[in-house]
Amino acid sequence: MKQSLIVVGLQWGDEGKGKIIDAIAPSFDYVVRWNGGNNAGHTVVIDGKRFPLSLVPSGVFQKKKLLITQGVVINPKMLLAEIAMLEDAGYHVNLIIDPRVHIVMPYHQLMDRANELWKGKDATGSLHLGIGYCYEDRNNRSGIRLEFLTRPNVLKEKLEKLLPLKRAIIEKAYGMRVDLDRDKIFKEYVSYGKKIHTYVGDVSLLVHKKIATYAFLFEQAHGTMLDPVFGTYPYTVAPPTIASAVFPSVGIGARTMSVLGVVKAYTTRVGNGPFPTELFDAVGDTIRANGNEFGTVSKRPRRCGWLDIPLLRYAARLNGATSLAITKLDVLSAVKTLKICVGYKIGNKILKEFPSEISLLPECKPVYQSFVGWNIDIGQVKKRSSLPKEAQRYLLFLEKQLQIPIQYLSVGADRKSLIKI
Repeated sequence: MKQSLIVVGLQWGDEGKGKIIDAIAPSFDYVVRWNGGNNAGHTVVIDGKRFPLSLVPSGVFQKKKLLITQGVVINPKMLLAEIAMLEDAGYHVNLIIDPRVHIVMPYHQLMDRANELWKGKDATGSLHLGIGYCYEDRNNRSGIRLEFLTRPNVLKEKLEKLLPLKRAIIEKAYGMRVDLDRDKIFKEYVSYGKKIHTYVGDVSLLVHKKIATYAFLFEQAHGTMLDPVFGTYPYTVAPPTIASAVFPSVGIGARTMSVLGVVKAYTTRVGNGPFPTELFDAVGDTIRANGNEFGTVSKRPRRCGWLDIPLLRYAARLNGATSLAITKLDVLSAVKTLKICVGYKIGNKILKEFPSEISLLPECKPVYQSFVGWNIDIGQVKKRSSLPKEAQRYLLFLEKQLQIPIQYLSVGADRKSLIKI
């Protein structure tokens, strides 16, 4: 029986999952994207050329069979553009999309923008791509599924009911005038259906039939700390992001599976929300600049901070992480003194574990342990034992704190800059 694997980010996303998946994909038969939408970007660097992906699974560069499950929501215009970009670059997209996938519609994006404006200072930092509102319609049983795009009569009937309601909500609740032309939207989305039709297939059935004899690599979007229940609510995403959600998102029964947790060697976050170890000084600026910490999709500068052990221990527990991949270790080469948060101080108390009450996080003051940095370029290092002793101490401390072995180390942006342990 071949071994399948779930890859998850143990922070707030942007951990470098795309690079890791690209590197390990040759050992698998299928690469599966199971959650999120085009608000989550993965970047793979091949021979210095950057390929930003937001919907197509990262295994495309290894010529793998690719699956998108019903747990994903799709902006068809963005998906088709991404496929065209890859095909033009010489990468064939061997993709199957589950017909149960929900479609991001124009009114989802309008509602997203209107709601963020309404929230003001309490806005979550949404990209206004409509992902959360698409999931909301799915849960309200009023969404547009991919299967409807290939059945024009069904799509027309759905739009006739939905568009007046969405227009009324946006205009009357938010006071924003909108143009939702039914005929225009109908024609546009029918055309998408014709182009996407060849990719449609029952992903749930396929995985059920083949998982005993083929190896599947399950690719997460976002990160654990953006989970709508276990993340830093309400500054989260709409879909579940923890490893156990793979099974209902794909449509298969639960089973034991290894979980690779991807961790950036420091911490970043995009958008609003609590971030106990955030840096507001020159060190944070240096990490941001050297790590090119700007959103793949949003282009916004990411907030940067130190590694956070209570947060990582919590995320690893939620996912049942069995091994770790540490990324962007090379970025820390420019930092003289490194710090790792080992607990939080609230009043006179020291918390060693991440609090279940997220409202406590703004009060948490990080308790740090300091480490001597290494002022050496490690981009060409091929073995863990060849790293500077200071870097080895940093990694060993992380392993001991989490009690999980490191399996991969990334020491540069390119796909070749990866150490397998």
